[in-house]
Amino acid sequence: MTPKESADIILKDIWGNRGFPVDPVWIAKKMGIRIIETKLPSEVSGALIKDKGSDPVIIISKTDSINRKRFSCAHELGHYLKRVENEEESYQYVDLRNNDSASGTNDEEVFANQFAACLLMPKEDITRLYKERVPSFMLAQKFSVSDDAIRFRLKNIKLSKI
Repeated sequence: MTPKESADIILKDIWGNRGFPVDPVWIAKKMGIRIIETKLPSEVSGALIKDKGSDPVIIISKTDSINRKRFSCAHELGHYLKRVENEEESYQYVDLRNNDSASGTNDEEVFANQFAACLLMPKEDITRLYKERVPSFMLAQKFSVSDDAIRFRLKNIKLSKI
């Protein structure tokens, strides 16, 4: 399943018509995933841990901005969905803040990043608002993401060259 297909299913079946911004923490909890906010090393943005026979846990940094926490949670949720799809019973992912995580060379990271973008900033809604000439800074506010995240999303869905 593609990241967009996975995000669309979550948005339809779990999030429903709750509007924006999408709350990935609420979604994760609905899916039976515990969320822990704690102090993490500066090079770690989040983690997903699942031991055999136990419920999965997403760990996010309590010192990150709210927008960063939301993206990290959505990203880890993407890792979780990929593990469920592959029927894995135990796993551990620790996402580092480094060039490798954003370079687009690791398939797992690419999937998780694309899933998070599709979940938090659905293409159809972004496209509609962009065509209504809503400025990017207002899009970022509406979807509770950073200015960089919205610019990157607009570029990826070919609405902007910035």
